[in-house]
Amino acid sequence: MGSIRRAWRGYMTAAVVGVAGFACGGSADAQQMQTVTYIVVNNLFSTPAYVASENGYWAKAGLNVNVKLTASGRAVTQALQAGEAQFGHAALSTTTASARASGNMLKGAVAYYNAADHIAKAGGRAIIGRKDRGIDAANPKSMEGKKIAHLAGSTNEFYLRAWFRKHGLDIRKSELVSMPVENMPITIRQGLVDAIAPWEPYTAQAVRELGANAVVVSRGEASLVADAIGVVAHEDYIKKNYDLLEKFSVGLMEATAFIRKNPKESAEIATRFLDGLNVADATEGLKFIEWDPRVSVCTYEGLVLTGNDMIKSGAIKMDKQFQPGDFYDDTVFKRIVQKQPQLFADLPPLPKTLAECKGKLN
Repeated sequence: MGSIRRAWRGYMTAAVVGVAGFACGGSADAQQMQTVTYIVVNNLFSTPAYVASENGYWAKAGLNVNVKLTASGRAVTQALQAGEAQFGHAALSTTTASARASGNMLKGAVAYYNAADHIAKAGGRAIIGRKDRGIDAANPKSMEGKKIAHLAGSTNEFYLRAWFRKHGLDIRKSELVSMPVENMPITIRQGLVDAIAPWEPYTAQAVRELGANAVVVSRGEASLVADAIGVVAHEDYIKKNYDLLEKFSVGLMEATAFIRKNPKESAEIATRFLDGLNVADATEGLKFIEWDPRVSVCTYEGLVLTGNDMIKSGAIKMDKQFQPGDFYDDTVFKRIVQKQPQLFADLPPLPKTLAECKGKLN
């Protein structure tokens, strides 16, 4: 693997990982390598990028991929809009809907984290509370009036709000504090908040550090928010670069297959990209994330419902309803399935109708 260095770039802190010159069987000569930049969020959802870089999947395809880490999907979309990267990692539901509503016409090109048999399942999201603040997992109302850390505008915020709605609770009675997700474990451990709404691996870290004082209010719950994550790019760029996207996406598909078969080794790889992450937290966190890159009838339904619910709730403003094609271009994925079906051979059959889908939105 290439060198790892820290770079400060305005609103983000980016860890840049170069894979140029990676020597592996069939690799292109370094002088022929095509360079692209990929912005990802510093969490376990980005594990395919870490694995593809570490294991040389991209280099084998003749790609020199600079992987830059940042703190949120919103920062990813801003970087893409500014032309700082060709590809980004983001939620195909909430983040893509928000970007398109603002005129940033991003679209998913390939997924890698998805519960493809569900309309809505947020495998890597959670709500964790402190027992000594009166929070009781068996009593949802105990969350009302509490001080809760979340990341404003993130899928985690939608997860938190959906959980409150599911239980008929008024989130306005609680105090919401927005902060970077990586700061949540220490914040709740020090008692500065009563609860947090993190993603993995920071959920696993918070639960471990709180010990007996940890209350798992919700973790990886279905029916709250549609949650598929993958590669996003500007829709015009996608149409003009299918061949490049195919090579790039094959590396990620190889990585997701590796993660499904080698979770502990994948967790070890993630610790080399995420500062302060230990293998135990990474291994535990990966248990809650489903590495299915297929976008099914269930996925499409969840994406459209989530985007249109955001319009209805006033979270975003659009003059028309979302359609499936707003969220995902399946051209590249179909190519990969046709050419390399072995990358998906271990996955179970998908539902063919909405009636067969799990995790219907509340």
